[in-house]
Amino acid sequence: MATRTIFYIDGFNFYNGLKSASHELDKSWRKYYWIDFVKFANQFLDSSHELIAVKYFTANPLDSGKEKRQSALFKANKFLNGDKIQFIKGKYYKKTIRCAASCKEGLIYLKKREQT
Repeated sequence: MATRTIFYIDGFNFYNGLKSASHELDKSWRKYYWIDFVKFANQFLDSSHELIAVKYFTANPLDSGKEKRQSALFKANKFLNGDKIQFIKGKYYKKTIRCAASCKEGLIYLKKREQT
């Protein structure tokens, strides 16, 4: 009997890792922005495992253009994979960060933080 397996993906780190690779290595990494997450997860499994679900944790981008692209990616994955893919959404919260003593004194900035 196959081992039932669920993949958990941190969308923020997944996306930013791809973005970083496409800038630092080469632009060919951009093709993975439109990835089939279930197919991706299955590539890590052998015949002794059965993929039950992929759970992708994310938040809606604050930029409306990015939000539309993210929505299109999620709809395509739902169309291809049905209930095997689940998108769990949190939201961004703005948080005030005070600079440590090692940087310019009194510097304050807002940092976007993903929270689910």
